[in-house]
Amino acid sequence: MVDNNPTPVFGGESEQDMALVKRMIADGICLNYLETDKFKTGYLSVNLIAPLSAQTAAKNALIPNILMRGSVKYPNMAEINKKLDYLYASSIGARNEKRGELQIFGLCASMIDSAYTINGEDLISDVADMLAELILCPLCDGEAFERAYTESEKKNLIDAVNARINDKAFYAKMRCIQEMCKNERFGVSETGSAEEIAACTAESVYAQYRYALEKYPIEIFFVGKCDVDALEKKLAELFGGISRAPIALPETEIIRTASEAKYITEDMPVNQGKLNIGFRLGSYIQDEDYPAVMMFNEIFGGGVTSKLFMNVREKMSLCYYCHSVPEAMKGLLTVSSGIEVDKREIAEKAIFEQLDAVRRGDFTQEEYDSAKLGLINAYRELGDSARGLELWYLGRMLNGIVNNPEDVVASLERVTKDEIIAAAKRVSLDTVYFLNGTLKGDGKDA
Repeated sequence: MVDNNPTPVFGGESEQDMALVKRMIADGICLNYLETDKFKTGYLSVNLIAPLSAQTAAKNALIPNILMRGSVKYPNMAEINKKLDYLYASSIGARNEKRGELQIFGLCASMIDSAYTINGEDLISDVADMLAELILCPLCDGEAFERAYTESEKKNLIDAVNARINDKAFYAKMRCIQEMCKNERFGVSETGSAEEIAACTAESVYAQYRYALEKYPIEIFFVGKCDVDALEKKLAELFGGISRAPIALPETEIIRTASEAKYITEDMPVNQGKLNIGFRLGSYIQDEDYPAVMMFNEIFGGGVTSKLFMNVREKMSLCYYCHSVPEAMKGLLTVSSGIEVDKREIAEKAIFEQLDAVRRGDFTQEEYDSAKLGLINAYRELGDSARGLELWYLGRMLNGIVNNPEDVVASLERVTKDEIIAAAKRVSLDTVYFLNGTLKGDGKDA
């Protein structure tokens, strides 16, 4: 049933207080319209939302890449690019991301605002047609995707997975999270492993594609300026005919307190050690006290004026880099640092000392003000990118949160020192992962 009455689910009147309008266009398919005239372009995305699972992650990751290789009407990338050039150099790309314990995959497109076309062409409608063509009419024989495209995209994805080890900082953080969440869906990679990708076939990926179209909720986003009634009608025509029986998405498992700390060391023939420490925050994005968690992290290790940066990296010179990053939808915090191997113990001790300092309230008004200003600026900069806005609202929406960036700014303004101390005290140690460099040298990774 089509909802012809737009409902603002994220509300506001000003440019910074943008309103996100949500409309149901088919069973489990929603259009989300974020109206803004800040950009001279429009951003349109079609997102399938799946439970993160080791059984389906690799197949889901391959699907958008295979769809981008060709369709019935545009059988190869040359034809796709030719059509995009005709549409005023519009662009279409594949998406595959993890948000909490959900996997988000699909296609997204960018096009200039129709007001800037020569003859007033409706580019949004044309690009929507092309997105639907690529998503709904792939090259297949009814039982399998085009085999050459499938094998090519498998190789590309396996190469990308295997290349992760070349970025030691990324690899160490990934391994820390894998160990932290070994028995949780969050420990699954959104690409699957190289072995899981290799096991995929043109038939199995196509079967998963058909399942995804029928079973997964679909969130369509448009950021920009358009006739939302016309866009709704167009999308209902394009996607309304799909046979649908959408599943209910599982909630992300939140473990608020770590039971027992795990210590893992892995050797690798590199010069620099990588020390990653994983914590359970005790709060996550849906909690009312999460703004205090954000302030705690910014003071502890989130920015260039944080305690980890100013003390552990700058004053003590123990790390080449040292910072903390929260995973809001899962309630995790990871500290990442690159160190000399023989400084592991002192660096680890120094990191915990900075955490204890925040727990004691040992931070100045200047540190508090700097942290708040940094966060507020980051939220206000969200409006500088259509893709950034879309991803931010999508993440909030999947967590049932009804607010906008200015609401978050207002909540940050109200955070007190006592609330930050309380947030710091809820943090519990889960995992210490150390990538031990076995080479001797100048500290630079081989």
